[in-house]
Amino acid sequence: MTRPMEWEIGRLKGRKIGLSRELYLTCLAVRLIALVAIGLHLVAYLLPEEVAWSVWPYTALPAPVGWLGGLLVASLILSPVDRALGRWSQRLRSVLSDRLQSSNVRGRQRLWFALTAAGMAIPFWLLRIRHLRWGDAYFIARALSYTGPDRPIWTIYNWQAPLTIFLHAQLWFLLNPVPGVSVQTLYAVTSLLAGVGFVYVLFLLARSLGTSWTEKAAIFGLVITTGSMQLFFGYVENYTLISLGILLTLYLGVRCLRGQTSLAWPSLALALTNAFHPSTVVLWPAMGYVAWKLSSAYGPQAGSSQANHQPRLEWVKLLVPPILVFAGLAALMSAGGHGPLALLSNDRPGGADGIPFVPLFRLTTEWQHYTMFSMAHLLDWANEHFLISPFGIPILFVVLATYLVRRVAGSSSPEEGQRHSGDDLASWDAQITWFLAIASLAYLLLTFVWNPDYGGRKDWDLFAPSAFVYTPLAAYLLVRRFRAWPENAAVQCGMGQTARLLIAVSLLHTMAWIYYNTIPWPAV
Repeated sequence: MTRPMEWEIGRLKGRKIGLSRELYLTCLAVRLIALVAIGLHLVAYLLPEEVAWSVWPYTALPAPVGWLGGLLVASLILSPVDRALGRWSQRLRSVLSDRLQSSNVRGRQRLWFALTAAGMAIPFWLLRIRHLRWGDAYFIARALSYTGPDRPIWTIYNWQAPLTIFLHAQLWFLLNPVPGVSVQTLYAVTSLLAGVGFVYVLFLLARSLGTSWTEKAAIFGLVITTGSMQLFFGYVENYTLISLGILLTLYLGVRCLRGQTSLAWPSLALALTNAFHPSTVVLWPAMGYVAWKLSSAYGPQAGSSQANHQPRLEWVKLLVPPILVFAGLAALMSAGGHGPLALLSNDRPGGADGIPFVPLFRLTTEWQHYTMFSMAHLLDWANEHFLISPFGIPILFVVLATYLVRRVAGSSSPEEGQRHSGDDLASWDAQITWFLAIASLAYLLLTFVWNPDYGGRKDWDLFAPSAFVYTPLAAYLLVRRFRAWPENAAVQCGMGQTARLLIAVSLLHTMAWIYYNTIPWPAV
Protein backbone atom coordinates (compact mmCIF):
# COMPACT_ATOMS: atom_id res chain seq x y z
CA MET A 1 0.00 0.00 0.00
CA THR A 2 1.39 3.38 -0.93
CA ARG A 3 1.95 5.90 1.82
CA PRO A 4 0.19 9.29 1.93
CA MET A 5 1.92 12.23 0.31
CA GLU A 6 2.75 14.00 3.60
CA TRP A 7 4.81 11.02 4.74
CA GLU A 8 6.67 10.85 1.47
CA ILE A 9 7.26 14.58 1.23
CA GLY A 10 8.58 14.50 4.78
CA ARG A 11 11.42 12.34 3.49
CA LEU A 12 12.08 14.67 0.53
CA LYS A 13 15.15 16.43 1.89
CA GLY A 14 16.43 13.66 4.13
CA ARG A 15 16.30 10.65 1.84
CA LYS A 16 16.15 12.05 -1.70
CA ILE A 17 13.13 10.08 -2.84
CA GLY A 18 13.19 11.75 -6.26
CA LEU A 19 10.14 13.98 -6.03
CA SER A 20 11.16 17.12 -7.88
CA ARG A 21 11.04 20.57 -6.34
CA GLU A 22 8.71 21.66 -9.11
CA LEU A 23 6.22 18.89 -8.40
CA TYR A 24 6.41 19.50 -4.67
CA LEU A 25 5.64 23.19 -5.18
CA THR A 26 2.78 22.32 -7.54
CA CYS A 27 1.24 20.02 -4.93
CA LEU A 28 1.68 22.62 -2.23
CA ALA A 29 0.15 25.41 -4.33
CA VAL A 30 -2.84 23.31 -5.39
CA ARG A 31 -3.55 22.21 -1.82
CA LEU A 32 -3.31 25.79 -0.56
CA ILE A 33 -5.78 26.84 -3.25
CA ALA A 34 -8.14 24.11 -2.08
CA LEU A 35 -7.91 25.32 1.52
CA VAL A 36 -8.53 28.90 0.42
CA ALA A 37 -11.61 27.75 -1.49
CA ILE A 38 -12.92 26.00 1.61
CA GLY A 39 -12.26 29.14 3.65
CA LEU A 40 -14.19 31.29 1.18
CA HIS A 41 -17.21 29.05 1.60
CA LEU A 42 -17.00 29.12 5.37
CA VAL A 43 -16.88 32.92 5.51
CA ALA A 44 -19.55 33.32 2.82
CA TYR A 45 -22.07 34.01 5.60
CA LEU A 46 -20.12 37.19 6.40
CA LEU A 47 -19.57 38.46 2.85
CA PRO A 48 -21.89 40.81 0.94
CA GLU A 49 -24.02 38.87 -1.54
CA GLU A 50 -23.32 41.21 -4.47
CA VAL A 51 -19.56 40.91 -3.94
CA ALA A 52 -19.29 37.16 -3.36
CA TRP A 53 -22.24 35.74 -5.31
CA SER A 54 -20.19 32.76 -6.46
CA VAL A 55 -20.08 31.39 -2.89
CA TRP A 56 -23.37 32.87 -1.72
CA PRO A 57 -25.30 29.63 -2.49
CA TYR A 58 -23.37 28.08 0.39
CA THR A 59 -25.31 30.31 2.76
CA ALA A 60 -28.46 28.37 1.87
CA LEU A 61 -27.07 25.66 4.14
CA PRO A 62 -27.58 26.14 7.87
CA ALA A 63 -24.33 27.50 9.30
CA PRO A 64 -23.60 24.36 11.40
CA VAL A 65 -24.09 22.14 8.35
CA GLY A 66 -21.94 24.41 6.20
CA TRP A 67 -19.12 24.47 8.71
CA LEU A 68 -19.30 20.72 9.28
CA GLY A 69 -19.13 20.03 5.53
CA GLY A 70 -16.22 22.40 5.06
CA LEU A 71 -14.23 20.97 7.95
CA LEU A 72 -14.87 17.39 6.83
CA VAL A 73 -13.55 18.16 3.37
CA ALA A 74 -10.58 20.07 4.82
CA SER A 75 -9.75 17.01 6.93
CA LEU A 76 -8.55 15.28 3.76
CA ILE A 77 -5.32 17.20 4.31
CA LEU A 78 -4.71 14.92 7.28
CA SER A 79 -2.84 11.69 6.54
CA PRO A 80 -5.11 9.26 8.47
CA VAL A 81 -8.25 10.61 6.79
CA ASP A 82 -6.75 10.57 3.30
CA ARG A 83 -5.25 7.11 3.93
CA ALA A 84 -8.69 5.74 4.79
CA LEU A 85 -10.24 7.35 1.74
CA GLY A 86 -7.37 6.07 -0.38
CA ARG A 87 -7.99 2.51 0.80
CA TRP A 88 -11.68 2.86 -0.07
CA SER A 89 -10.76 4.19 -3.51
CA GLN A 90 -8.40 1.28 -4.02
CA ARG A 91 -11.12 -1.23 -3.13
CA LEU A 92 -13.53 0.47 -5.51
CA ARG A 93 -10.91 0.35 -8.22
CA SER A 94 -10.32 -3.37 -7.63
CA VAL A 95 -14.03 -4.15 -7.77
CA LEU A 96 -14.52 -2.21 -10.99
CA SER A 97 -11.39 -3.69 -12.55
CA ASP A 98 -12.62 -7.22 -11.79
CA ARG A 99 -15.99 -6.48 -13.35
CA LEU A 100 -14.42 -5.01 -16.45
CA GLN A 101 -12.17 -8.00 -17.12
CA SER A 102 -13.35 -9.70 -20.28
CA SER A 103 -12.26 -10.44 -23.82
CA ASN A 104 -13.97 -7.24 -24.91
CA VAL A 105 -12.79 -4.82 -22.24
CA ARG A 106 -13.66 -1.66 -24.11
CA GLY A 107 -17.12 -2.94 -24.94
CA ARG A 108 -17.69 -3.82 -21.29
CA GLN A 109 -16.40 -0.41 -20.22
CA ARG A 110 -18.78 1.37 -22.57
CA LEU A 111 -21.67 -0.63 -21.10
CA TRP A 112 -20.72 0.42 -17.59
CA PHE A 113 -20.25 4.00 -18.72
CA ALA A 114 -23.71 3.96 -20.30
CA LEU A 115 -25.37 2.44 -17.22
CA THR A 116 -23.70 4.92 -14.89
CA ALA A 117 -24.60 7.84 -17.12
CA ALA A 118 -28.22 6.64 -17.28
CA GLY A 119 -28.25 6.39 -13.48
CA MET A 120 -27.35 10.05 -13.27
CA ALA A 121 -30.83 10.82 -14.60
CA ILE A 122 -32.15 10.17 -11.09
CA PRO A 123 -30.29 13.00 -9.29
CA PHE A 124 -30.66 15.24 -12.36
CA TRP A 125 -34.43 14.96 -12.02
CA LEU A 126 -34.88 14.79 -8.24
CA LEU A 127 -32.58 17.78 -7.61
CA ARG A 128 -33.76 19.84 -10.57
CA ILE A 129 -33.98 23.60 -10.34
CA ARG A 130 -37.28 24.91 -8.93
CA HIS A 131 -37.31 28.49 -10.16
CA LEU A 132 -36.93 30.56 -13.32
CA ARG A 133 -34.80 33.46 -12.08
CA TRP A 134 -31.56 32.82 -14.01
CA GLY A 135 -30.91 34.00 -17.54
CA ASP A 136 -33.87 34.01 -19.94
CA ALA A 137 -35.64 31.14 -18.18
CA TYR A 138 -38.79 33.06 -17.21
CA PHE A 139 -38.91 34.79 -20.58
CA ILE A 140 -38.49 31.47 -22.46
CA ALA A 141 -41.12 29.68 -20.38
CA ARG A 142 -43.70 32.38 -21.04
CA ALA A 143 -42.90 32.95 -24.71
CA LEU A 144 -42.83 29.32 -25.78
CA SER A 145 -45.94 28.34 -23.82
CA TYR A 146 -48.16 30.50 -26.05
CA THR A 147 -49.52 28.56 -29.02
CA GLY A 148 -52.06 31.00 -30.45
CA PRO A 149 -52.35 31.83 -34.16
CA ASP A 150 -50.51 35.12 -33.66
CA ARG A 151 -47.53 33.43 -32.04
CA PRO A 152 -44.36 35.47 -32.82
CA ILE A 153 -42.12 33.79 -35.36
CA TRP A 154 -39.04 34.14 -33.18
CA THR A 155 -40.50 31.67 -30.67
CA ILE A 156 -40.00 28.96 -33.31
CA TYR A 157 -37.31 30.31 -35.64
CA ASN A 158 -34.57 32.30 -33.96
CA TRP A 159 -30.95 32.68 -35.02
CA GLN A 160 -29.79 33.36 -31.45
CA ALA A 161 -30.24 29.64 -30.68
CA PRO A 162 -31.65 28.15 -33.90
CA LEU A 163 -31.97 24.41 -33.37
CA THR A 164 -32.43 24.71 -29.61
CA ILE A 165 -35.49 26.92 -29.89
CA PHE A 166 -36.86 25.06 -32.92
CA LEU A 167 -36.52 21.68 -31.19
CA HIS A 168 -38.25 22.83 -28.00
CA ALA A 169 -40.98 24.62 -29.93
CA GLN A 170 -41.78 21.50 -31.93
CA LEU A 171 -41.71 19.30 -28.82
CA TRP A 172 -44.03 21.77 -27.12
CA PHE A 173 -46.49 21.64 -30.02
CA LEU A 174 -46.44 17.85 -29.68
CA LEU A 175 -46.65 17.51 -25.89
CA ASN A 176 -48.49 20.55 -24.56
CA PRO A 177 -51.90 18.80 -24.65
CA VAL A 178 -50.54 16.28 -22.11
CA PRO A 179 -51.80 17.21 -18.61
CA GLY A 180 -49.10 18.43 -16.25
CA VAL A 181 -46.53 19.11 -18.98
CA SER A 182 -45.23 22.67 -19.10
CA VAL A 183 -42.42 24.34 -20.99
CA GLN A 184 -40.37 24.11 -17.81
CA THR A 185 -41.00 20.35 -17.67
CA LEU A 186 -40.01 20.00 -21.31
CA TYR A 187 -36.74 21.86 -20.83
CA ALA A 188 -36.06 19.82 -17.70
CA VAL A 189 -36.35 16.61 -19.71
CA THR A 190 -34.02 17.77 -22.48
CA SER A 191 -31.63 19.10 -19.85
CA LEU A 192 -31.62 15.70 -18.15
CA LEU A 193 -31.06 13.81 -21.39
CA ALA A 194 -28.22 16.15 -22.35
CA GLY A 195 -26.70 15.48 -18.93
CA VAL A 196 -26.85 11.71 -19.40
CA GLY A 197 -25.12 12.05 -22.76
CA PHE A 198 -22.58 14.45 -21.26
CA VAL A 199 -21.60 12.02 -18.49
CA TYR A 200 -21.17 9.19 -21.00
CA VAL A 201 -18.94 11.30 -23.27
CA LEU A 202 -17.00 12.50 -20.23
CA PHE A 203 -16.18 8.89 -19.39
CA LEU A 204 -14.84 8.44 -22.91
CA LEU A 205 -12.86 11.68 -22.79
CA ALA A 206 -11.30 10.84 -19.42
CA ARG A 207 -10.34 7.41 -20.73
CA SER A 208 -8.73 9.02 -23.78
CA LEU A 209 -6.77 11.62 -21.79
CA GLY A 210 -5.68 9.48 -18.84
CA THR A 211 -3.09 6.71 -18.91
CA SER A 212 -3.90 5.21 -15.50
CA TRP A 213 -6.89 4.71 -13.22
CA THR A 214 -5.84 7.66 -11.05
CA GLU A 215 -5.44 10.00 -14.01
CA LYS A 216 -8.77 9.04 -15.53
CA ALA A 217 -10.57 9.37 -12.20
CA ALA A 218 -8.97 12.77 -11.57
CA ILE A 219 -10.00 14.14 -14.98
CA PHE A 220 -13.51 12.74 -14.72
CA GLY A 221 -13.97 13.89 -11.12
CA LEU A 222 -12.76 17.45 -11.65
CA VAL A 223 -15.08 17.97 -14.63
CA ILE A 224 -18.20 16.29 -13.27
CA THR A 225 -18.06 18.33 -10.05
CA THR A 226 -17.93 21.73 -11.78
CA GLY A 227 -20.69 24.20 -11.00
CA SER A 228 -21.69 24.20 -14.67
CA MET A 229 -23.19 20.73 -14.09
CA GLN A 230 -26.20 22.67 -12.78
CA LEU A 231 -27.18 23.02 -16.43
CA PHE A 232 -28.26 19.37 -16.40
CA PHE A 233 -30.43 19.63 -13.32
CA GLY A 234 -33.62 20.60 -15.13
CA TYR A 235 -32.23 23.92 -16.27
CA VAL A 236 -34.45 26.09 -18.50
CA GLU A 237 -32.16 27.81 -20.99
CA ASN A 238 -30.39 27.35 -24.31
CA TYR A 239 -27.00 26.12 -23.03
CA THR A 240 -27.64 22.51 -21.99
CA LEU A 241 -27.56 20.82 -25.39
CA ILE A 242 -24.51 22.78 -26.55
CA SER A 243 -22.61 21.64 -23.44
CA LEU A 244 -22.99 18.07 -24.65
CA GLY A 245 -21.96 19.14 -28.15
CA ILE A 246 -18.88 20.95 -26.83
CA LEU A 247 -17.64 17.94 -24.88
CA LEU A 248 -18.32 15.62 -27.83
CA THR A 249 -16.30 17.96 -30.06
CA LEU A 250 -13.37 17.86 -27.63
CA TYR A 251 -13.50 14.07 -27.39
CA LEU A 252 -13.62 13.58 -31.15
CA GLY A 253 -10.88 16.18 -31.59
CA VAL A 254 -8.62 14.22 -29.23
CA ARG A 255 -9.36 11.00 -31.10
CA CYS A 256 -8.68 12.73 -34.40
CA LEU A 257 -5.26 13.95 -33.27
CA ARG A 258 -4.41 10.37 -32.34
CA GLY A 259 -5.44 9.10 -35.75
CA GLN A 260 -8.44 7.20 -34.38
CA THR A 261 -11.13 9.00 -36.36
CA SER A 262 -11.56 11.32 -39.33
CA LEU A 263 -11.45 15.09 -38.94
CA ALA A 264 -14.92 15.20 -40.50
CA TRP A 265 -16.49 13.90 -37.27
CA PRO A 266 -15.32 16.57 -34.79
CA SER A 267 -15.96 19.18 -37.48
CA LEU A 268 -19.52 17.90 -37.90
CA ALA A 269 -20.05 17.77 -34.13
CA LEU A 270 -18.94 21.39 -33.76
CA ALA A 271 -21.00 22.54 -36.75
CA LEU A 272 -24.14 21.00 -35.24
CA THR A 273 -23.28 22.54 -31.89
CA ASN A 274 -23.04 25.93 -33.60
CA ALA A 275 -26.50 25.34 -35.04
CA PHE A 276 -27.86 24.89 -31.52
CA HIS A 277 -26.14 28.06 -30.29
CA PRO A 278 -23.77 30.27 -32.34
CA SER A 279 -21.63 31.30 -29.35
CA THR A 280 -19.74 28.02 -29.82
CA VAL A 281 -18.15 29.28 -33.05
CA VAL A 282 -15.24 30.36 -30.82
CA LEU A 283 -14.05 26.74 -30.89
CA TRP A 284 -13.22 26.80 -34.61
CA PRO A 285 -9.64 28.05 -34.10
CA ALA A 286 -8.98 24.88 -32.10
CA MET A 287 -10.44 22.79 -34.91
CA GLY A 288 -8.28 24.73 -37.34
CA TYR A 289 -5.26 23.69 -35.29
CA VAL A 290 -6.28 20.04 -35.63
CA ALA A 291 -6.60 20.42 -39.40
CA TRP A 292 -3.19 22.13 -39.56
CA LYS A 293 -1.51 19.36 -37.56
CA LEU A 294 -3.08 16.66 -39.68
CA SER A 295 -2.23 18.39 -42.95
CA SER A 296 1.36 19.05 -41.84
CA ALA A 297 1.77 15.33 -41.19
CA TYR A 298 1.88 14.89 -44.97
CA GLY A 299 4.99 16.22 -46.59
CA PRO A 300 7.31 15.67 -49.55
CA GLN A 301 8.40 12.40 -47.98
CA ALA A 302 4.94 11.01 -48.72
CA GLY A 303 5.90 10.86 -52.41
CA SER A 304 3.89 11.17 -55.62
CA SER A 305 0.75 13.28 -55.79
CA GLN A 306 -0.46 12.14 -52.38
CA ALA A 307 1.88 14.62 -50.70
CA ASN A 308 -0.08 17.47 -52.27
CA HIS A 309 -3.51 15.87 -52.12
CA GLN A 310 -3.71 14.77 -48.49
CA PRO A 311 -3.20 18.19 -46.83
CA ARG A 312 -5.97 19.65 -48.96
CA LEU A 313 -8.20 16.70 -48.08
CA GLU A 314 -7.87 17.47 -44.37
CA TRP A 315 -9.00 21.05 -44.94
CA VAL A 316 -11.92 19.76 -46.99
CA LYS A 317 -12.92 17.54 -44.07
CA LEU A 318 -12.78 20.57 -41.80
CA LEU A 319 -14.77 22.96 -44.01
CA VAL A 320 -17.43 20.83 -45.69
CA PRO A 321 -19.42 19.86 -42.54
CA PRO A 322 -20.03 23.46 -41.34
CA ILE A 323 -20.91 24.57 -44.87
CA LEU A 324 -23.46 21.77 -45.24
CA VAL A 325 -24.89 22.29 -41.76
CA PHE A 326 -25.27 26.03 -42.29
CA ALA A 327 -26.89 25.47 -45.69
CA GLY A 328 -29.38 23.07 -44.14
CA LEU A 329 -30.04 25.41 -41.24
CA ALA A 330 -30.55 28.37 -43.57
CA ALA A 331 -33.03 26.31 -45.61
CA LEU A 332 -34.95 25.35 -42.48
CA MET A 333 -35.09 28.90 -41.17
CA SER A 334 -35.98 30.32 -44.59
CA ALA A 335 -38.84 27.82 -44.91
CA GLY A 336 -40.18 29.28 -41.67
CA GLY A 337 -39.94 32.81 -43.02
CA HIS A 338 -36.94 33.76 -40.91
CA GLY A 339 -33.91 33.41 -43.15
CA PRO A 340 -30.28 34.44 -42.64
CA LEU A 341 -31.02 38.13 -43.22
CA ALA A 342 -32.66 38.14 -39.77
CA LEU A 343 -29.13 38.00 -38.39
CA LEU A 344 -28.80 41.63 -39.42
CA SER A 345 -31.98 42.79 -37.72
CA ASN A 346 -34.10 41.13 -35.02
CA ASP A 347 -31.69 38.28 -34.32
CA ARG A 348 -28.47 40.29 -34.45
CA PRO A 349 -25.83 39.32 -31.88
CA GLY A 350 -25.66 41.41 -28.75
CA GLY A 351 -28.91 40.78 -26.94
CA ALA A 352 -31.51 43.43 -26.22
CA ASP A 353 -29.39 46.44 -27.23
CA GLY A 354 -27.55 44.77 -30.10
CA ILE A 355 -24.18 45.63 -28.52
CA PRO A 356 -22.25 42.39 -28.10
CA PHE A 357 -19.17 43.51 -26.19
CA VAL A 358 -18.53 45.05 -22.80
CA PRO A 359 -17.92 48.78 -23.44
CA LEU A 360 -14.38 50.03 -23.08
CA PHE A 361 -14.96 53.44 -21.51
CA ARG A 362 -18.60 54.36 -20.84
CA LEU A 363 -22.08 52.88 -20.53
CA THR A 364 -24.62 53.80 -23.18
CA THR A 365 -27.63 51.52 -22.57
CA GLU A 366 -29.49 50.00 -19.63
CA TRP A 367 -28.18 46.56 -20.65
CA GLN A 368 -24.57 47.48 -19.88
CA HIS A 369 -23.39 47.13 -16.31
CA TYR A 370 -19.69 48.03 -16.32
CA THR A 371 -16.78 48.98 -18.53
CA MET A 372 -14.20 46.46 -19.67
CA PHE A 373 -11.44 47.00 -17.11
CA SER A 374 -13.52 48.25 -14.20
CA MET A 375 -13.33 46.53 -10.84
CA ALA A 376 -17.02 45.60 -11.13
CA HIS A 377 -16.37 43.71 -14.36
CA LEU A 378 -13.28 41.96 -13.01
CA LEU A 379 -15.17 40.97 -9.86
CA ASP A 380 -18.10 39.61 -11.85
CA TRP A 381 -15.74 37.68 -14.11
CA ALA A 382 -13.93 36.17 -11.13
CA ASN A 383 -17.23 35.23 -9.48
CA GLU A 384 -18.47 33.66 -12.72
CA HIS A 385 -15.53 31.34 -13.08
CA PHE A 386 -15.31 30.45 -9.42
CA LEU A 387 -18.99 29.50 -9.55
CA ILE A 388 -18.73 27.35 -12.68
CA SER A 389 -15.31 25.80 -12.00
CA PRO A 390 -13.63 26.50 -8.65
CA PHE A 391 -10.25 25.06 -9.67
CA GLY A 392 -10.14 25.30 -13.47
CA ILE A 393 -8.38 28.64 -13.82
CA PRO A 394 -6.28 28.35 -10.60
CA ILE A 395 -4.83 25.03 -11.79
CA LEU A 396 -4.02 26.56 -15.17
CA PHE A 397 -2.18 29.40 -13.44
CA VAL A 398 -0.24 27.01 -11.17
CA VAL A 399 0.84 24.76 -14.04
CA LEU A 400 1.79 27.75 -16.20
CA ALA A 401 3.76 29.32 -13.34
CA THR A 402 5.75 26.14 -12.67
CA TYR A 403 6.45 25.79 -16.39
CA LEU A 404 7.74 29.37 -16.61
CA VAL A 405 9.90 28.90 -13.54
CA ARG A 406 11.43 25.79 -15.09
CA ARG A 407 12.08 27.60 -18.37
CA VAL A 408 13.70 30.55 -16.62
CA ALA A 409 15.84 28.20 -14.56
CA GLY A 410 16.87 26.39 -17.74
CA SER A 411 15.97 22.98 -16.34
CA SER A 412 13.91 20.24 -17.95
CA SER A 413 11.56 17.62 -16.65
CA PRO A 414 11.51 13.92 -17.49
CA GLU A 415 8.43 14.70 -19.57
CA GLU A 416 10.50 16.95 -21.84
CA GLY A 417 13.14 14.27 -22.12
CA GLN A 418 10.50 11.86 -23.34
CA ARG A 419 9.30 14.37 -25.93
CA HIS A 420 12.79 14.98 -27.27
CA SER A 421 13.33 11.25 -27.55
CA GLY A 422 10.49 11.10 -30.07
CA ASP A 423 8.04 9.29 -27.82
CA ASP A 424 4.62 9.11 -29.55
CA LEU A 425 2.70 9.53 -26.32
CA ALA A 426 4.57 12.73 -25.52
CA SER A 427 3.94 14.03 -29.03
CA TRP A 428 0.23 13.32 -28.67
CA ASP A 429 0.25 14.99 -25.26
CA ALA A 430 1.69 18.17 -26.76
CA GLN A 431 -0.85 18.24 -29.61
CA ILE A 432 -3.78 17.55 -27.29
CA THR A 433 -2.57 20.24 -24.92
CA TRP A 434 -2.41 22.80 -27.72
CA PHE A 435 -5.85 21.77 -29.00
CA LEU A 436 -7.48 22.14 -25.57
CA ALA A 437 -5.47 25.29 -24.81
CA ILE A 438 -6.59 27.09 -27.98
CA ALA A 439 -10.21 26.12 -27.33
CA SER A 440 -9.95 27.25 -23.70
CA LEU A 441 -8.27 30.55 -24.49
CA ALA A 442 -10.87 31.40 -27.13
CA TYR A 443 -13.78 30.60 -24.82
CA LEU A 444 -12.25 32.43 -21.86
CA LEU A 445 -11.69 35.47 -24.04
CA LEU A 446 -15.36 35.35 -25.03
CA THR A 447 -16.41 35.29 -21.37
CA PHE A 448 -14.34 38.39 -20.72
CA VAL A 449 -15.35 40.57 -23.65
CA TRP A 450 -18.98 39.54 -24.25
CA ASN A 451 -21.60 41.64 -22.49
CA PRO A 452 -24.09 39.80 -20.22
CA ASP A 453 -27.33 41.74 -20.60
CA TYR A 454 -28.63 40.74 -17.18
CA GLY A 455 -25.32 41.18 -15.38
CA GLY A 456 -22.86 38.49 -14.42
CA ARG A 457 -24.86 36.80 -11.71
CA LYS A 458 -28.23 36.45 -13.41
CA ASP A 459 -26.58 35.66 -16.76
CA TRP A 460 -24.15 33.15 -15.27
CA ASP A 461 -25.39 30.44 -17.65
CA LEU A 462 -24.28 32.42 -20.71
CA PHE A 463 -20.66 31.54 -19.94
CA ALA A 464 -21.20 28.29 -18.04
CA PRO A 465 -20.27 25.98 -20.97
CA SER A 466 -16.75 27.45 -20.98
CA ALA A 467 -16.00 25.41 -17.85
CA PHE A 468 -16.43 22.24 -19.89
CA VAL A 469 -13.55 23.38 -22.11
CA TYR A 470 -10.91 24.73 -19.74
CA THR A 471 -11.53 22.36 -16.81
CA PRO A 472 -10.58 19.26 -18.88
CA LEU A 473 -7.45 21.16 -19.94
CA ALA A 474 -6.61 22.04 -16.32
CA ALA A 475 -7.14 18.45 -15.17
CA TYR A 476 -5.09 17.10 -18.07
CA LEU A 477 -2.19 19.46 -17.39
CA LEU A 478 -2.27 18.59 -13.71
CA VAL A 479 -2.03 14.84 -14.28
CA ARG A 480 0.71 15.45 -16.85
CA ARG A 481 2.77 17.15 -14.14
CA PHE A 482 2.61 13.94 -12.12
CA ARG A 483 2.99 11.67 -15.17
CA ALA A 484 6.48 13.04 -15.76
CA TRP A 485 7.74 11.03 -12.76
CA PRO A 486 5.80 7.75 -13.20
CA GLU A 487 8.43 5.60 -11.51
CA ASN A 488 7.96 7.27 -8.13
CA ALA A 489 5.30 5.74 -5.88
CA ALA A 490 5.15 8.95 -3.84
CA VAL A 491 4.24 10.87 -6.97
CA GLN A 492 1.37 8.55 -7.80
CA CYS A 493 0.15 8.68 -4.22
CA GLY A 494 0.47 12.46 -4.22
CA MET A 495 -1.57 12.71 -7.41
CA GLY A 496 -4.31 10.62 -5.84
CA GLN A 497 -4.40 12.70 -2.67
CA THR A 498 -4.34 15.99 -4.56
CA ALA A 499 -7.13 14.84 -6.86
CA ARG A 500 -9.27 13.59 -3.97
CA LEU A 501 -8.95 16.90 -2.15
CA LEU A 502 -9.79 19.00 -5.21
CA ILE A 503 -12.74 16.81 -6.18
CA ALA A 504 -14.13 16.84 -2.65
CA VAL A 505 -13.98 20.65 -2.40
CA SER A 506 -15.44 21.05 -5.89
CA LEU A 507 -18.26 18.62 -5.04
CA LEU A 508 -19.05 20.50 -1.83
CA HIS A 509 -19.20 23.76 -3.79
CA THR A 510 -21.40 22.38 -6.55
CA MET A 511 -23.78 20.48 -4.28
CA ALA A 512 -24.44 23.70 -2.36
CA TRP A 513 -25.20 25.45 -5.67
CA ILE A 514 -27.54 22.64 -6.73
CA TYR A 515 -29.31 22.66 -3.37
CA TYR A 516 -29.68 26.43 -3.53
CA ASN A 517 -31.51 26.09 -6.83
CA THR A 518 -33.91 23.47 -5.48
CA ILE A 519 -35.37 26.12 -3.17
CA PRO A 520 -38.44 27.66 -4.91
CA TRP A 521 -38.39 31.43 -5.29
CA PRO A 522 -41.54 33.55 -5.10
CA ALA A 523 -43.41 33.75 -8.39
CA VAL A 524 -42.55 36.73 -10.55
